[in-house]
Amino acid sequence: MKNQICKLNFHYFGKAELDTFGDGIINGIFSNDTVFVTPPLTSTDLVHIIADYSTALADYKAYGKIKKTAYLKSKEKLMNGLDTLATYVNDIANGDPSIILLAGFVPTVDTKQKSPDLSKIEVILVTPSKVNGQVFIETPAITGKGVTGYVLILVSGEPLNMDNFTNGVLNMDSIIEQKILIDFTKTRRKIVNNLDSSILYYGYMFAINPTSVSPLSNAFIVKCI
Repeated sequence: MKNQICKLNFHYFGKAELDTFGDGIINGIFSNDTVFVTPPLTSTDLVHIIADYSTALADYKAYGKIKKTAYLKSKEKLMNGLDTLATYVNDIANGDPSIILLAGFVPTVDTKQKSPDLSKIEVILVTPSKVNGQVFIETPAITGKGVTGYVLILVSGEPLNMDNFTNGVLNMDSIIEQKILIDFTKTRRKIVNNLDSSILYYGYMFAINPTSVSPLSNAFIVKCI
């Protein structure tokens, strides 16, 4: 398990967020001196750094580029001060998120989040095109499951033996007598060309995200003109 540390996302905060965040650090670290005994900055130091930043930002907004250098220097000083405090808190916390929160920082996630498992695709729409040998196959987007891709399998003549599909892998030996098409483009809307109008195809779809593969959908019939 990875130890939790202070997030450094305050580097991207606007003034209002930085003001609130700075107040939280002042209250967190300097109001809990039994935990944070020897911080590298005093509360007065941090108050002055934040005030200098606020003044420099106001000047920059009022006078433009002639005040930009002063603003950038003040922001760099503030970021360096907060980074220094974050490093100090990390040493005190030693991975304990409750101490990080007490200091006013936000802890990182202790482990990489697993993408939610995917369910079987239930809704699939097949639309024959006016173009000979072409069909459109589409399924609604899956939401709340991380970045999701969609895979289409078409086989000719007869349905697949579902036992021959395991975790996204199809046993090709089981369908050696059938024509097969697999579309790995991962889009949820497939355009299939060059089908034989005299052949009945059976289609299947499944979804994939970084950590899981859905079961194969039920078979659906695909026929073109």
